[in-house]
Amino acid sequence: MPRNLTTYTKAARAGILDLVKNLAENAPLPSLRQLADQFDLHSTTIFRLLHDLEAEGYVWQGPNRRFYPVSAQSHTLQGKPICFIGRQIQDWSQLYQEIFEGVTEICTTNGSPLILHSSPTLVQVPVELEPAIIATEAEQQSELQKLLKTIPKGCAGFIFDHLWCDAALEQIPFSRNQCIQLLSGSETHAKVITPNYSAGAQLIADYVQSRAFNQVYLVESTPEEPLLHRSVAQMQETLATLSTHSLSYYDEKAVNELVRQIPPHSCFICTEDNTALGLASRIREADRKTVEMVAIQGTGIVTAPHTRLRYDYRRLGRSAASGILHGTAIKQMAPRLVTQQEDD
Repeated sequence: MPRNLTTYTKAARAGILDLVKNLAENAPLPSLRQLADQFDLHSTTIFRLLHDLEAEGYVWQGPNRRFYPVSAQSHTLQGKPICFIGRQIQDWSQLYQEIFEGVTEICTTNGSPLILHSSPTLVQVPVELEPAIIATEAEQQSELQKLLKTIPKGCAGFIFDHLWCDAALEQIPFSRNQCIQLLSGSETHAKVITPNYSAGAQLIADYVQSRAFNQVYLVESTPEEPLLHRSVAQMQETLATLSTHSLSYYDEKAVNELVRQIPPHSCFICTEDNTALGLASRIREADRKTVEMVAIQGTGIVTAPHTRLRYDYRRLGRSAASGILHGTAIKQMAPRLVTQQEDD
C-alpha cells in the first residue's frame, strides 16, 4: 500500500476492496475507465492502486489486462499456455532439463500447453575447454524484439531464461505478474525464482571447514554468465575467512600445472557441473586420488565419490509454473549437500 494516500485514494482503495468481496465468482473488476469515473480519480491513479493491491495479494491482472479477485486466477487460466523464451533446446544444461520437467508437470495437470520460443544467439556452447558465448546486450535486445513479434496471444504467462539482461527484458509488453525469470535477475521486469545461494554457500563453507583440507581452490568458469558470476561472488564472500585460491577453468596451462602438483587432501569447489566433470577427469588421469571435487550447481550428473550442492530444480520448475497459473508464492529453493557417503 503506498504511503501518504489522499482522502480520495483511500476511499477508492476501500471501494475497490468492497467490489472484490462482492463480485460474482471469477468475474473481472470494472475497467480502469469505469473505476476512474466511479471514484472520481484519474485512471493512472486507479492503475497504481490496483498494482498495490496486486502486490498485497488482493487482485490479479490476467493476460487480457483486466484485474480480477486473486481467487479467480486458477479458473481464468485453466488450459492457457505458458511460453518459455530462452535458449535453444540443444543448449539446455541438465539443470534446465530438470527445471522443465517440473514446469511440464504443472502444465499437464492444468491442461496448459508449454510453448518454447528459442533464440539461436542467446548462448552458443562451443567445444570443451572454451567458455560459452553469450549474446551482448544489443544482440539480446534485437533478438528478443524479434521473438516478441511471434508470441501467440492469450498466454497465461512467460518464463524467461536467466541469461536475458534487463535492457532486453525492458521491451516485454506483459504484466510483471505474468513473467518469471529463472535462477537469476534484477526483478525489475519479471519475478525471479532462485535457489537459496546464500544458504548453499554456507553449507559448502561449513563442509570445507569440517574437512580441514590442505588446499581449497574456487574454480571459476564463464565470467560473463550472470548465474555463475553470482555463485562465485557468494562463495567468495562466504569463504572470505578461509584460505582459498581462485582458478579459472579455461586457463588450461595453469590447471594442468596445478593438477600435477596439487597436494593430497585438497579440494576444488567448481561453479558448475561440467567444470567439475572436466576437472575430475584430469585429476583421475594424473592419479590424484585424494583430491575432492565440490560442484555448486549439482544436478545429479556429478555423483559420489564427489560432493555436490543439490537443489531440487524440478521443484523450482513446478513453483515457477504454479506461480503463474495459480498465484502461489515464489520461494527460494533450499539446498542440501550430497557428500561422498550418500547419493540421491
